Amino acid sequence: MTTREAGSPMNESRSNGLLDRHSRHFLLLLSGINVALGLIFYVYPPFVIAFWPWPVKELAVRFMGAIFLAIAFGCWSAVRAERWQRAKILVLVGGTFFGITGIVSLVRGITVSSDVSTWAWTAYFLAAAAGCFVLLQYHGWHRTHAEVLSGPPMPRGARVFFGLQTSVVGIFGIMMLLLPSVAQQEFWPWKVYVSTLQTFAALFLATCLATGWATMQKDPERIRVLLPLDAIFPSLALLAVGISWSVIVAESPSWLVTGVWVGLYSFVAAGSTILYFTLGRQSSP
Repeated sequence: MTTREAGSPMNESRSNGLLDRHSRHFLLLLSGINVALGLIFYVYPPFVIAFWPWPVKELAVRFMGAIFLAIAFGCWSAVRAERWQRAKILVLVGGTFFGITGIVSLVRGITVSSDVSTWAWTAYFLAAAAGCFVLLQYHGWHRTHAEVLSGPPMPRGARVFFGLQTSVVGIFGIMMLLLPSVAQQEFWPWKVYVSTLQTFAALFLATCLATGWATMQKDPERIRVLLPLDAIFPSLALLAVGISWSVIVAESPSWLVTGVWVGLYSFVAAGSTILYFTLGRQSSP
């Protein structure tokens, strides 16, 4: 009779704080699925509209494509980081987004429309969320060893940047999730279905967790892992707005609302990109 070796590769990776083979494979699979979905949603939104579980416009489909692509790059960035303590926040972001979106889709399936597409998307969102939370449970959240800084501490300006972002997306995300009708009338720049706005809220709240966590970190490499996701979504969202600018002009509550959102997305996209390369130069030999 034999027993499993305590020093197996999986246990050794876990004890050293590294992502094991199965964790990497899951994140790469999730990344691949989301790259495919993101490209289809973003490049050819009319194809998606017929298969989405609630009514959407092309602009909203491109926004969701931007979300999928950002999460795909987040999963890839987590694998590339290798160390769990650097990758964990991206897993939490994915689990939060997929979990909230899965609940939104599930509620719609129970209360409004119970067709095949609704349950297929619900199953995907909840399965992806479950996989992310299983990884969080398996690896744990807290450090087991003292933190060793890989370079200079995080600049104070980065903490201010993340703090501002946390406040804004947290407030808007809560309103979009719990008071979507108010959010639609007061500050969303085009008309969308309630479930669509709650899906966007899922990303906002996931981002709020990530940026709030970032304000408390000392290791710049932990922050740098997060930044591709933080830059890709607003950049692609701004491009989608440019493509469908006529929709914004026709449906935005006011030019002030439009200006605030364009300014916010530009601030996050530019700030994340600049910070990514700044931290990269600091950590290089």
